[in-house]
Amino acid sequence: MTGHPELDLRHYGHAQAAEIRDLLLDVHDEVYAGVDDPLAPRNVFARFADSWSGKEGFACVVGYARGEPVGYAYGAPLGPATTWWGKVEPTPADGFMAETGTRTFALSELMVRSPWRGTGASRLIHDELLRGRPEERVTLLVHKEHPKVRALYESWGYEPVGEARPFAGAPVLCAMVLTH
Repeated sequence: MTGHPELDLRHYGHAQAAEIRDLLLDVHDEVYAGVDDPLAPRNVFARFADSWSGKEGFACVVGYARGEPVGYAYGAPLGPATTWWGKVEPTPADGFMAETGTRTFALSELMVRSPWRGTGASRLIHDELLRGRPEERVTLLVHKEHPKVRALYESWGYEPVGEARPFAGAPVLCAMVLTH
């Protein structure tokens, strides 16, 4: 057990992606049940989860309590050919957008099941995922319409750098960066 006395934090990588796929989808389905969001349907989320977990640098931490998943966080480093910054407005400076494959870790998902919200579990999972990462910074995208979530990330040290609509049909997202 790590961090929280009831939380067992387990690391998974690209090689274990198939092993945890259903778990990721099932927790997502529970967290997003009844949410009107174009990214919420299982089949849409599955494409994102498969894309991220298909990356060599994929890293995931799942928190468990009494053998049940509490939540998870995952992401991967941005490669030199990334389009991550391409739709951010205002456009960041070229030097800010330059990626090497080892400069920025993109936190794609962080979600915790409702019984564990407000317990600190999300912070523990987040911090465990980033512990020892070699990248100099972390980036994430959060729905613009979720100011409480944005405020939580800001309390963890993330700073907004602009807004993006990464693809047609996506909501407006706030791009944030944490330098560590």
